[in-house]
Amino acid sequence: MENEYIIGIDEVGRGSLAGPIVAVAVLLKNTEEENILLKEVKDSKKLSAKKREEIFANLQDKFLWTTAEISAQEIDKIGIQKANCLVVNNALENVLKKINNFSGRVVADHVGAFQNYVDNKKIEFFTKGETKFLSIALASCFAKVYRDRLMSEQDKIFSGYNFVTHKGYGSAEHIKAILKHGISPLHRQSFLKKYI
Repeated sequence: MENEYIIGIDEVGRGSLAGPIVAVAVLLKNTEEENILLKEVKDSKKLSAKKREEIFANLQDKFLWTTAEISAQEIDKIGIQKANCLVVNNALENVLKKINNFSGRVVADHVGAFQNYVDNKKIEFFTKGETKFLSIALASCFAKVYRDRLMSEQDKIFSGYNFVTHKGYGSAEHIKAILKHGISPLHRQSFLKKYI
């Protein structure tokens, strides 16, 4: 029944030095079939990259889901907190465009100060939401795989940074590459002040 439907939202890439922040919103209908499909899904941080890829490959065509992303340049303009709030809201708006008359519940992993930036009272936020709702855990897996693949593609364009390995996060290898090659268009300049 429609009132059992739930949309889960999560974002990835908030702490990265390069690349976008990405959010995914995914619709669950709470059916018995879905529960069987979701038996291996949990917080993406508790799964190996291989397992996340496996879950993504097996489930991406079985659920309605959408992405949203905000670029490094936009993050530099508006700040990471506002970007975090907007990307979560945008992912929700994108999935709602594909659903007629949604009246279920919308849950997301905690985003601080959300109401300071977005006037949207539909979303309920939960600390460690990925451990409390399968819909958020699935959004977490999808978002992580989607962004990891995006950064791996960028590695072909900006080959000196080895984005395929660290996905833009601040590893020692990444910092060395920045010091050697400089800042690429993929980097968040506002995040690099303490490194260069």
